[in-house]
Amino acid sequence: MDSHNFFGGLIISVITALLAENFVFARALGVSTMIMAAKNKRNLPGICLGVLYFTLTASWAAWLLSHRAADIQKPFVPLTYVLTIGLIYLITLLLAFIFFKGRFGRIKKYVHISAFNSVIMGTIFLSMNSCTALYEYLLFGLCSGAGFAAAAYMLSGVYGQLYSKDVPSVFRGYPAVMIFTGIIAMALYGILGHIPSYM
Repeated sequence: MDSHNFFGGLIISVITALLAENFVFARALGVSTMIMAAKNKRNLPGICLGVLYFTLTASWAAWLLSHRAADIQKPFVPLTYVLTIGLIYLITLLLAFIFFKGRFGRIKKYVHISAFNSVIMGTIFLSMNSCTALYEYLLFGLCSGAGFAAAAYMLSGVYGQLYSKDVPSVFRGYPAVMIFTGIIAMALYGILGHIPSYM
């Protein structure tokens, strides 16, 4: 057995397992970012718009990468995804600084929170494996961002109750948030998982 291929496959398997774990609980919705958004309703619209922007641009980037997919060796696929997101992040900060200099400090906060989470990585990973045409990539990105926003708004509506004394202490707080997020994830997966195509 070729050790290079073995370790390359192992790395891909580990990355896939990490992403899959998040998909099971959050359908690639970015639980930690969602919790951060739900805590403060003033930040919620900005974070949701930021995530939607990054899922759309990441989908477009994934479409561009799909034309070169055969040239990317398996061990470097996850690194390629991360570098792609990093490049989008840097370009976004540069454009925000040039065109929105007065609001750059505020925009920068949302860019940081929105760029690096499982929503964006999951969008590239899933779209690269299930989409072919540009409209499918963009529609997938739009649905991923909209799904995050819907789940974040639902969580923000009950966030205070999940930390209340009415919830048993064993489940109060983060465990209750994870259970609630898991229920949302299963509901979304049950609805979206049975749609045969995007159109």
